Amino acid sequence: MKKAEMAEAIMRASGLTKSNVKAFYKGLVEVVKKEILTNGESVLPGLGVLRVTRRKAREGRNPRTGEKIHIGPRKSIRFKMYKDLKYALNPQLVKKDPEIPEAPQQTDDQNLEM
Repeated sequence: MKKAEMAEAIMRASGLTKSNVKAFYKGLVEVVKKEILTNGESVLPGLGVLRVTRRKAREGRNPRTGEKIHIGPRKSIRFKMYKDLKYALNPQLVKKDPEIPEAPQQTDDQNLEM
């Protein structure tokens, strides 16, 4: 989903104006960036957590020449979704764990909106 499509979907779902949605989105991006840079993670309530992870240095290959290259250590972002979202995406997993409540059933209209 592109930024404009997301803004349109939020407008329809919330009744906010386009300018309010754009301002909200811009603010959300800034808050998430700040949280990741200062705390190493950012919680997105109802969705999951974005966390900074470290990747070790490794050997790679140049796809054009096949030459070995060194890829240095770097930081990356990982997303861990909350169980509610996990089980909504994978309803077959709900029955395996008796402590997990049943996932809400989605209609065809809800599947198209994602």
